[in-house]
Formats: sequence, C-alpha cells, structure tokens
Amino acid sequence: MMNNQSNPLNDEFGQLVHEQLNRWHVPGLSVAVVDGDQTWAKGYGVATLPSTPVTPSTLFYAGSTTKAFTAALMAMLVEDNDTYPQVQWETPISQLIRDDFVLASEDVTQKVTVEDALSHRTGLPRHDLALGSTVGSDTTAVRDIVRQLRHLPLTAELRTKFQYNNAMFIVAAHVIETVTGEPLGKLLARRIWGPLGMTETYFSLEEARGTNDENPLAHGYAYNYADDDGTYRTIEWMSLAGTSGAGSVISSVKDYAKWARALMTGSPALFASPNTIREQLWRPRTNLPIERYGSAFTGPGAYALGWQTGVYRGVEFFEHQGGMNAFGAELILIPELQYAVVALANTAGTSNCAEQTLVFHLIDEKLGVGPDQPRFDWDAKNLATIEKERHDVATAVSRFYPSLPSPPLPTTLPLSLYAGAYFHPGYGSVTIYLDHRRSSSGPSEILRADRNQTIWPEILRFKHASGDFFIAESEHDGDNGALYPSVYPVEFRIGAAGTVVAMGIGWEKEMEGNIWLERV
Repeated sequence: MMNNQSNPLNDEFGQLVHEQLNRWHVPGLSVAVVDGDQTWAKGYGVATLPSTPVTPSTLFYAGSTTKAFTAALMAMLVEDNDTYPQVQWETPISQLIRDDFVLASEDVTQKVTVEDALSHRTGLPRHDLALGSTVGSDTTAVRDIVRQLRHLPLTAELRTKFQYNNAMFIVAAHVIETVTGEPLGKLLARRIWGPLGMTETYFSLEEARGTNDENPLAHGYAYNYADDDGTYRTIEWMSLAGTSGAGSVISSVKDYAKWARALMTGSPALFASPNTIREQLWRPRTNLPIERYGSAFTGPGAYALGWQTGVYRGVEFFEHQGGMNAFGAELILIPELQYAVVALANTAGTSNCAEQTLVFHLIDEKLGVGPDQPRFDWDAKNLATIEKERHDVATAVSRFYPSLPSPPLPTTLPLSLYAGAYFHPGYGSVTIYLDHRRSSSGPSEILRADRNQTIWPEILRFKHASGDFFIAESEHDGDNGALYPSVYPVEFRIGAAGTVVAMGIGWEKEMEGNIWLERV
C-alpha cells in the first residue's frame, strides 16, 4: 500500500534549512526522509564553494554512523553458527585476536566480550588523541591501533560505566577481518551495500574521490569565527586509513535512506532471522548518562550495538550522530512509524547543531505536534554548550589550578630547557620546541609542539601558569575544537640532577591524573 503523505521537504522546511545554515555557518546540507513506502530527499546550499550545489547524491563523510554497519556485520557472524561458531556476543575478544588484544589490566583483557566492545562499557575511555600516534595517521593499520590499547589507562570497572570509545569499534573491525580473512570495506559492500542497492557508499577516501561528477564528494569547511567576515577555510579531506569500523563510511542521504528502510522493515537481504535487528542490534546494553533535553524525552536513554536508543514524545527511536573532519551526520529511526530522517552536512561541530533542529522539526511534524505545544529549543541548547566551551577555555588556568600563588612563580629552569622529545608508549612521541616570536611589545618565546602523526592531528601551544605548570591549547584542523581550542593541564617534572625528566598532560578527561611522557 502506498503512503500518501505529502512531501515534508516543502518550501516552509526549506526556509528553516536556510535559516539553520546561516545561523550555524554551514555551507551545505542534504536531507532524506523515509515515511512508509515513500522516500523524499533534497540538497540545500553548497557542497564545494563557491557554487557546486548539494544534491541527494552528494557524498559526505558519515563519521560514527559507521558503527551501526560494523555492528551489523558482527551480527551476521554471530548468526552464522555453521561458519563462525566461535563468534558470539559473549565471546571474549582475547580468544579471537589473542596476540593483538591486550588492555592495561590482564583481568579485564580476559573478560571483555564482543558485546562489551560494541556497547562502550569496557572501562577504556576515548583516548582519541593517542590513536595512530605510534605509526602515523596516513599509514595506520587497524592492527597497530589495537596493539596500542595495552598502553592506555582504564578509567572504570568493566560493565559499570558508559565511556564512548572509537578504538573498540576498530577492535571489532580487526576481529571481523581476522575471522573472515576479508577487508571490512569489501565485506560491507558484499554483505550490506550491494544487496541494498547502495551504489553511492564507500569505505575509503580514494574510492569516494574516484566517483563521477554526478555524486561528487563535498568539501569540508571551517567558518572564520575570529573575523566573522562570511569566509570559510577549506579543510583537507581526511584519510580514513585508521578509523576503520569506527568512522570510515562516505555516503549520500539517498543511500542512507535505503539502509534506514531495510533496518526498519527487517529486510531479508540483511539477516537470516527477522529478530536479529530488534533483539540483538537494538537491544539496550549500557545506560547513557545523558541530560534530559525536556519533557518530550521520557524513559532511560541507552546504547545498544552501534545505536543509541530512547523515547521521544512516546515513541521509541534509534539514533546515531557522526562527526568527522569538518563533516556532521545525523540518522534517526522510529520503527513503529516506519519513519526515518538522515542529514549530512559539511562543517565541523556546527553541522550537527543545524541537523538536530531540522531532524526533530521533521519528527515533530510527523507526530502532529501543534503550534500550541512547546518544541525543544535545540539552538538554545547547542549555543549554551558552545558558550560553555568558550568559558572553559577562558578560565582554563583557574579551573585546572585553583590555588595558584599571586603573582605566579617563575619556571624552575629557563624555558629553552623544557624543549625536547618526550615519549609515551600509547601516545607516542611529542617534540617540544621553543618558538621565537616578535610582536608590538617586543620579542617573546613560547613552547610549542606539532603532533602530526595522530589520526586527529593537533598543534599544542603552551601557556605558563606558575612554576612548572602550564596550560596547553590545542588547535585541531577539523573535528575536535572546531570552534574553540581544546585545553589541557601540563606539568613538567624536574629530576634530582636539575633537568626535566618527564611531562604530564591531561589529554584524557575521564582520567583523574595526567598521561606522563618520559624525556628522551
């Protein structure tokens, strides 16, 4: 039976889209809506400045919405007891990739299961800024990242706390590739994208760039907030060599609509059992410590396997965001209504802000929320989050060091003696150098470090706080710190011989202390 709903991507919605693009300084965005048997898709704004328009076939980085594909492939292995009897949700990962999968705790290493890894409850926090640091971002093999994890501190007991972790989906990718003997991208194309007719979906930058002009890859951008002059900086396309099962998909909203429909209808092209999606992939595993966005959200939020789930205005939803190198993605499914919305856009951070307003506007319209019923103000929430980021940067010294003497103490040693190479087996090498600068007030010196080997490169600029304590401001060219720099506390340790022997830096927010790098 045909669904005779009118097209929700009408002129009124188009006006809202352009308001959001202007408010959040997003050059372009595409949206697709699945409603029963019908699909609507439309592009808005610019895919590549100055004038290449966004279409429903424009390719965008889809970021962490990749995780749902990785979990789906794992479910296929779990389902196939004839070929892969050793792969079950409760199987310890160390039994599947014994030499490679080692965590900081031997006990946790032996107990972490496939299910634990895919539901963010292993006790390992993000440690994103460690990933790729020991081998280089462009050549990082999945196995190299998995072997890095043994050097990264755990911050919670197993299965006690939700801690979002990209690395564990890279672990899952390594499990799948090891067990099947086939690259993850080829498996996805053969087992999911091909059967669903997803001809505009890719697993590498090289494949996406090799497409024809009908569905080109959009460029990612960062707005010039410093001058607020209407200009953008083009962000270089990011290599996906190291992100694998955590965030390597590039796709279009037209293809993602096919994926959403197949999941909601339980397409036999995906799984042998019609219950696999509902009872395995979508079954809540880990409670989410999310704030309540308003009375429209009821009941607990939870993470399943590559999906977040909750209840919005009385209907259950399954959702995931993605953010990758100046791109943002939003995908939400409401199976009981056979309704889904996907949005893809091309700025870091602010894409997701615009997408949330637009996606939930469409959902509210579908649910018949009238003008007399309050709608959640996503713009206000996201502006408040950004303002908190700005405040955190501005007050970093007092936040990290609330008891500093006034005036601050001088450094123990001349600033030049803090420069040098430092090393941590999980976070790799950091070479600090003394940057000589001239300004209107005269010459000055500052410590800096360029971390170019990591998956998410950063430039560190050290600001003296007091004594041997500093603040590091981190500039990223894409995802992290899209609007304001990330800030970390830094401490240098002086040895008995009166020289610097180590540097501690607070890269991981879940940790109480610093990551300590030894002076080389």
